[in-house]
Amino acid sequence: MSELLSRFDPTLPFTAATTPPAAWYRDPKVYAAERERVFRRSWVVVARLDELVDIGAFVTSDVAGEPIVVVRGEDGTLRALANVCRHKATPVAYGCGHATELVCPYHGWRYALDGRLRSAPQLGGRTDFDRQALSLPELRLETWGHYVFVNADLEAPPLAADLAPLTAALDRTGWRELTWVGRKSWDIACNWKVYNDNYLDGGYHVPHLHPSLGAQLDLSSYRTELFERLSVQTSGSASAQAPHSSVDPAVRMAGGAIYAFVYPNLMLNRYGPVLDTNLVLPLGPDRCRVVFDFFFEDPDDHDFIAESRAQSDLTQDEDIAVSEQVQRGLASATYDRAPYAAPEIAIHHFHRLLAQDLQSG
Repeated sequence: MSELLSRFDPTLPFTAATTPPAAWYRDPKVYAAERERVFRRSWVVVARLDELVDIGAFVTSDVAGEPIVVVRGEDGTLRALANVCRHKATPVAYGCGHATELVCPYHGWRYALDGRLRSAPQLGGRTDFDRQALSLPELRLETWGHYVFVNADLEAPPLAADLAPLTAALDRTGWRELTWVGRKSWDIACNWKVYNDNYLDGGYHVPHLHPSLGAQLDLSSYRTELFERLSVQTSGSASAQAPHSSVDPAVRMAGGAIYAFVYPNLMLNRYGPVLDTNLVLPLGPDRCRVVFDFFFEDPDDHDFIAESRAQSDLTQDEDIAVSEQVQRGLASATYDRAPYAAPEIAIHHFHRLLAQDLQSG
């Protein structure tokens, strides 16, 4: 395993580096290491803030195999708790909703909304019973924009500092005032990193794979900026509507586009009156789920929303098709590694962060 992880050198400059080997995208041991060394040590989105407004509101999530419940306590505080009963490891919450307490359906152990154990039937006679030690463990939680992030690493640096450059750019667009209108998810037959790589290639694939999206952008203005744990790609909008496109870029892409990647698995796409976000959830060495949330300035403009979401679906279908083709190609005995093309600096940046996390373990 250490030999496999050492086959990518994060210290090499971009112009001398090659991509990680194909085995990083296929080997179950690498996937297991990513769950432990990347996702359990990173800030990861687990819920939207608008889902957790009321006292008792809760949302459950799974971060690379770690069950979590985020709940608004009776004191108004948001907390992220391990969604695992301290008795037999059964979840104490399912899906989302509202609750006055968290109750294990297996043996009836009951927990307050802050995780404190309230009752454990038939354990009262034990001399070593420690109610506090059997409360639900709490994970670190921070909010940013529309989202709730959780980190299982109690020593991790704060999230806000890493996101400061992106916060400033998005705040200039009024993104916090947008309204959530819907969600859609896709299960994809590719490693989660294949999907990330596709997103991060600096517009390299857009003219070839996305004719409709490409007609809405001024690709000559495409730029990529790198920061500590995020990258930001920007593009101006096309100056006129293309003959082969039904979409007016002056409306959907007004002011240009921001495509931001927050390590390890969040993407934010801000353009015109729209924000959509993609959350990439690993499901196995060769499977992932991508969850899209859609936000709009005018939630009542149903025609524009339908048109914009249809365009998003078209782009996503194109990305899914090529990502699944790449995953099949990575199994070829003729392929191992490749040099980076000039626009792919954000992919290299992502690979360096990933390698540093994996190799640090």
